[in-house]
Amino acid sequence: EKIAIGAAMHEFELKGTDGKTHKLSDFKGKIVALQFASQDCPWSKGADPDISALAKSYADKDVVVLGIEATAGRTMEAVAKYNEDRELAFVTLIDEGNAYADAVNAKQTPEFFVVDKEGKLAYHGAFDDRTQPANTGDTNYVAKAIDSLLAGTAVEEPEVKAWGCGIKRAPRDS
Repeated sequence: EKIAIGAAMHEFELKGTDGKTHKLSDFKGKIVALQFASQDCPWSKGADPDISALAKSYADKDVVVLGIEATAGRTMEAVAKYNEDRELAFVTLIDEGNAYADAVNAKQTPEFFVVDKEGKLAYHGAFDDRTQPANTGDTNYVAKAIDSLLAGTAVEEPEVKAWGCGIKRAPRDS
């Protein structure tokens, strides 16, 4: 079920490429940008450098950027190596069995959920308005949402249709 803008974001407890277990509640009081990602998706890979730059530019402003690898069967080792090889400036969490993607109804990679300091969903959708995987868009929706939250104002465009690849989900027991 889709989470409404302004509703509490679902909690998670996921292992990260930094060797730690992370919970959304660990970041209360900070703005959190959650990105569902896939190292197989050209759209996700194309956005990686821009997402990494975003993470660096907001690192000292109480903003946390986290990747969530939701591809079924992806190992921590493979994701950690990918992050290291690509020099990503954010931790990626492993969503085994797509449990968190299912909980928040995430469908695409990359797909963003920006959570405000109180743990409520403030933005959901595309990273930017790119039309090709490796071409940075003119409008960075995630940065605009973060800037609004930092300024204490409402996010102007709280939902923008996400683009990218479909999440490769784990098979379900019937």
